[in-house]
Formats: sequence, C-alpha cells, structure tokens
Amino acid sequence: MKKNILIISYSYPPNNVAGAQRPYALAKYLAKEKYNVTVITCENPDLPLGKNENFDSNLAGVEIQYIRSKVGNLDSNLRQKNNNHIKKGNISVTVKSMLFKIGQQLIFPDKAMFWYSNVKQFLNKNPQLIENTDVVFSTSPGVTNHQIALFLKKKKKQIHWIADFRDFNYLENWEEKKGVKAFLHKNLEYKIIKEANVLTFVTKTMLQVYQKHYEPFASKMLSVYNGFEIEDIPRVRQKNNDKLVFFYAGTFYNGLRSPLPLLQLIDKAIEDKLIDSTNVIIQIAGNIEEQTKSQMMAFKAYTCIDFLGNLPRAEVLDYMRNSSILWLIVANIKSHYQTIPIKFFEYIAAKRPIINFAPKEAEVSFIIKNHQMGCNMDTLDFSMEESYPIFQEWIAKFKKGVFELELDLNIDTFTWEQQLQKINEFI
Repeated sequence: MKKNILIISYSYPPNNVAGAQRPYALAKYLAKEKYNVTVITCENPDLPLGKNENFDSNLAGVEIQYIRSKVGNLDSNLRQKNNNHIKKGNISVTVKSMLFKIGQQLIFPDKAMFWYSNVKQFLNKNPQLIENTDVVFSTSPGVTNHQIALFLKKKKKQIHWIADFRDFNYLENWEEKKGVKAFLHKNLEYKIIKEANVLTFVTKTMLQVYQKHYEPFASKMLSVYNGFEIEDIPRVRQKNNDKLVFFYAGTFYNGLRSPLPLLQLIDKAIEDKLIDSTNVIIQIAGNIEEQTKSQMMAFKAYTCIDFLGNLPRAEVLDYMRNSSILWLIVANIKSHYQTIPIKFFEYIAAKRPIINFAPKEAEVSFIIKNHQMGCNMDTLDFSMEESYPIFQEWIAKFKKGVFELELDLNIDTFTWEQQLQKINEFI
C-alpha cells in the first residue's frame, strides 16, 4: 500500500524565490510508485522576485492544495526590472507596502503567519487529509511551515514528521538577542527539534551546529544539500567576443554581501594595464540597494556594470552559462557562511569557474577547493596583497582563452535527484 506524503511550504513554483525549488524538487523526485504526494502551499504569497510565468508547477502524481493568506502579495507589484523603484503616485500601493514591511518586523515567526490560520481551518474542515497522512515534510524558512506540521503532529501522533531547515532560525539569528520575540523563537525551535522524527539541514556545517546545541536529539539529524536540474541548464554557450564577463545573481543584503573586493581587484588590474575597462562586463541580476550602489560608484569598475534587474530564472541560467566567471559572495556572518546559497548549485551546473568571496571556513569554500571549481578570496580578513596575485593569474587565463572551456566536473552528485535520494531512503 502506498504511503501518503504531505509537503508544507508557503513558497512553491511558479513563485520565483529560491526557497520554492526544494519543496518542488522533493515533490518531483519522491517515488510515485510508493507514495501519494500532496502539497499545501500559499495561493497569494508575497513575491519579492515575481512569478516565473512560463513555469508549469503541475507534476504527475502530485496534488496541490492552494490556500490563501489573509495578507499576501501586497508589494510584489512594486518590483520593477530596474532597481525595483516604487511607482510614483500610487499612494495605495506605497502605504500597503510600508504597512507590510513594518508588520514583517513585528510579526512572529514570519510573514506566513497570515497564512497559518487559514491552513489550520482547511485542515480542520478536511480531517480525512490528516487521518490519511503518513509522512509530513515541512521546510523552512518560514518557520510557520513547521508550526503547521506541529499542529498536524498533535492531531495525529503517528505521523512521521521530517522538519527541514534551510536557514538558521533561533540558532545564529536570535540566540544573542533579548526580549519576548527571541524567547518565542527559542521555544518554538526547541519544540520543532523535539517533536520532529527526522531533522534535515542543507549543509554539513549547519548540521554540526544543531547537533552540538541540541545534543540529545543529534541522532535524528542529517544533512541534505540543495541541488539543480540538469535539464534547466542551457547546453549551448555563446562566445564572449574577447570580453571578460563576470555574472552575479541575487541580492547584496544591504552590503552584508559586499561587492567591493571584486571591484578593488578589477580597478587594480585596470591601473596596472592588465586589462582595459572596455573589455570587462559585470552583470548583476537581482535587487541592489541604493546604499550599496552608491559605494560601488567610487570604483572605475563601476562603468563596467550592467544592472539586469530581476529576471525569470530561465534567463538567469542562460546568463550563468554564457559568463566567463561566476561571481559568488557569502556574508561574513555565521548564519550565512554556514549555509549555502541555492544559486551555488546552479553555478556548479553551469560549469563555469567561480570566484568566491567568502570566509575561508565557509562550506562553499571547501566545496570549491575540493572540486577545483574556482578560487576563494577570504573576506573575513580580505587582503589585496594575497588576493591580487590570484586575480592576476585569472586575468592571464582569460587572455589565453581558458575561460572559453567548460570545467571538467562530475556534477551528477549535486543534482536534486541524487541529493533527495537520502530523504527517499529515510521515508
């Protein structure tokens, strides 16, 4: 007899956020000959990166239940292709956006709380769904997904609950803070850790942190990386016509991911006449804050930047594939460098060399070094004296045409299908 699996995720395709990919991949790669799969997701989620209108989220053997949030999708229409400026004169949208942003600072545990009560109401009206569920998989952020799974576990003790942590919650985020909200996060995280049957984390480093802090529950924890879909990656590469093209995807988190070290290196190479600014293109896809942009303006390399704005994921993958060098930045705080940005796995799939600006103990730094995917620049103690010779070598490789070649990588182990086999086996 087939087991019934329920996946709970506020974010799900065609939502363009990176967090929608993991629950979708799980729904796709669960063995349908063994499992009936149902997904509960938000009908009107906040859409910071918009929708991928060309993406069909329907999968054979997967039923999707869309449930509306009481407050959702308020400011998604504010995102514009160029730097996401708010439309002038639209007072209603502006006010709603301000209220939403203020609310996000006050609400607990996250914006999906406005969805929580409607999901509970739906489940109470459909008791057969609870009764028939054998396994529930909840994935955070947001932690509200785990709250819903906790509600289900209380309703039916026999449910096998897999709680998936893609970001830190209380640990590394709230544990150094004081006040009611920090206490609530601490209490909620402990309940999740205690009640879940299995806990999964997206990196080995993150796993070790949680095993150390919650030692009595360490035996039910494991790590499962994110991944990529081979068929999503364009096969054909275009030549760059002697241009050195750096590509970056994502946000800079108000400067926590600093773009300045790369600009320093490019400026130095321009000053030393190793390369001309007309031969360098720096493509940036995603949001960029005005403060970060202002800091970048101080560099000669600023003239090389092409701000692409928010793009559909398919276009982002195309830019990745056609770049000379993929530019990765990981913030100098534990909650960032002990996890791995999901775009990193798409970088791997693109088979382009990666220039990584991250603390040397970051998990991405180990992967890049061990698999010879590129070079690492230590940002906890960034040194031009140490970094510039490495950058000079890369300029020399570019001039020799090395970057027109694909990296010779065995990338199969980083696919979603391979990574999620661990969860298949656990179920």
